[in-house]
Amino acid sequence: MTRQEKGLWTAVIVLTLGMLVMGTVMAMHGLRQGKDGADASHDANTEEGSTVATINGEVITDKEWTDALKRRYGSELLLQMLNRKAVFAEAIERKLIVTPQEIARELAAAMDGYDSEKSYFDEMKSQLGLSKQELELEAGYRLLLEKIATISIQIKDADIEHYWTEHREDYVSPEKYDLSIIVVKEKDEADSLLDALEKGEDFEEAARKQSTDSFSRDAGGRLGWIERNDPFQSEEILQLAAGLDVGDIAGPVRVEEGYVIIRLNDKEERQVQSAEEVREEIRMELALSQADPLPQVEQMLRNKYEAVILSEIPAS
Repeated sequence: MTRQEKGLWTAVIVLTLGMLVMGTVMAMHGLRQGKDGADASHDANTEEGSTVATINGEVITDKEWTDALKRRYGSELLLQMLNRKAVFAEAIERKLIVTPQEIARELAAAMDGYDSEKSYFDEMKSQLGLSKQELELEAGYRLLLEKIATISIQIKDADIEHYWTEHREDYVSPEKYDLSIIVVKEKDEADSLLDALEKGEDFEEAARKQSTDSFSRDAGGRLGWIERNDPFQSEEILQLAAGLDVGDIAGPVRVEEGYVIIRLNDKEERQVQSAEEVREEIRMELALSQADPLPQVEQMLRNKYEAVILSEIPAS
């Protein structure tokens, strides 16, 4: 499985987990509905469940809500619940585990491109309502599934070394820069602004007032973390950043949009993964390329553990 495919799989897993979260709510309300019905069976209104919302004088009941969730997400949710039970049963049988370190590495890969760990978890929470713990659980599930899929596949050391030689740069994190920028049209304006910044003018305030870069202007010029080999950034900006110390302001440099002044907010040095980590990652990539597709492995496990759906999902 390529890194791009892993990224796509991660996106699918996150969306699936969102359905699981909604499904948990659905199940909880279903249990509560049953309890309410038992406690108040004499009340005719309990046939439709308790009221969860009202609009324009009309009510939406607990039953209507859960039925709508089932129609929309029921089939996918039920299948994923069965998959998880089957995968965990197989992991117990084969004595497979996923370590906290493995989960941390998996999440670190998913965070690539985010400004920080906090910004990644904040984005997952705001966009999908998923907590750090939920993301860790889902990463653990996928890693277990991969281990099950590849457990009987043997990869030769020579194949690992050959792959590593051919893809060595894939296992190196290039130098990264946390940059803020101000873009202006004319060089005279840029020179004057650089002089003012060197004398103490506030960079963020100047960016909001004078920068023509709509992407960074409202954030006080903050561009965020970029890699030394980022193909979407000007080589002139990257070369300038490479020679700066944290806190330095420099420029102007000519770019297509005009002239840029940059400030280096922070820097991360080039990092090389340990040989042990690289070999294990390559072993898994090569094994997954030979393994059955992961959805097929899930289906095989459902069959092995005799998964049976006893209740039809309401039609949409």
